[in-house]
Amino acid sequence: MTISEKVAYIQGLFDGLKLDTEKSGEARILSEVLDVLREVGQQLDGMDAAMDQFDQELDILEDTVSELEEAVFEDEEEDREDGFDGEDEEDFFEIPCPTCGEDLVVDDEALAAGVVDCPVCGGKFALSFEDEDDGSEED
Repeated sequence: MTISEKVAYIQGLFDGLKLDTEKSGEARILSEVLDVLREVGQQLDGMDAAMDQFDQELDILEDTVSELEEAVFEDEEEDREDGFDGEDEEDFFEIPCPTCGEDLVVDDEALAAGVVDCPVCGGKFALSFEDEDDGSEED
């Protein structure tokens, strides 16, 4: 039951009592209070209707924004799914240390320098970019 419906119910009770607002001060006050309650109820009903309309408009805007996000950011999401986040990624390689056999992870910087320091055994070794199948490996 809305506030307006409740006020209408109370108004019906008041009218059923057949109080004379001309002779009774209390009846006059109750009548005025009911008038104020009726106005408040009407205003609240109007605000509820406006809020419902705003909710509908916000839902439409939310759907539109979602569609725009999908259209604009679709490529970026595909890149993220492929493991590319749009930033320059460093490549890492795993190679065994020729001295101790420990697997080491080296980055592009170490590859460019051509020399790797093994943190396990402390040995240094040069990286070979030759094919392992031809038998010519540098130490």
